[in-house]
Amino acid sequence: MQKRYKIGLIIIVILIIALGGLGLFKYYKKEPNTIKNTTSIIKDIKEYGYSLDDRDTKYMEEEFNNLKDILSKEEIDYREYAKSIAKLFIIDFYTLNNKINKYDIGGIEYIYQDKQEDFKNKARDTIYNDIIDNTYLDRVQELPEVTEVIINNIEEISVELNDNTYEGYFITLNINYKKDLGYDNEGSITLIKNNDKLEIVKYEPSINN
Repeated sequence: MQKRYKIGLIIIVILIIALGGLGLFKYYKKEPNTIKNTTSIIKDIKEYGYSLDDRDTKYMEEEFNNLKDILSKEEIDYREYAKSIAKLFIIDFYTLNNKINKYDIGGIEYIYQDKQEDFKNKARDTIYNDIIDNTYLDRVQELPEVTEVIINNIEEISVELNDNTYEGYFITLNINYKKDLGYDNEGSITLIKNNDKLEIVKYEPSINN
């Protein structure tokens, strides 16, 4: 009787160890897939609402630092401000390899608020539409990264918007990528000066692309 009791106890202990081992195996096997793709702000220009994330490229960080320098001056050079905003918008919007999914649209903070929703909807239906979700860092997809934005021309203009007239700028530019995957490589941007802050009210890729 005592012998059978010991054998039974040994079997129970073995089963507990086996089940525990299986549970740990499943836990550690799943662990990599439970690490979520998250971002955090590493730099900002609070008074203007601009920020830089830890997932942004080195090129974007360089231009963000340039913008910070421009805006820290006692007298702001609005032409340089406009060129910097145009570059940052293009870098963030067309660098897709650091975006989580098609809803994670870059460059929104540089756009005039009343136009942000329409812009996001259009982006989701066009170049962001085919982005594979990377919530769990398991995406296998080749996506573009902007390596250079070249400002070709900038001119001062007047912009009519919502029955108001704003000082503004019209910029034409070219876009270079780490690898040419067929995305837009030139376009134009229209900005307005809204309470001393420059905001994009229109972006058009070139029809010759």
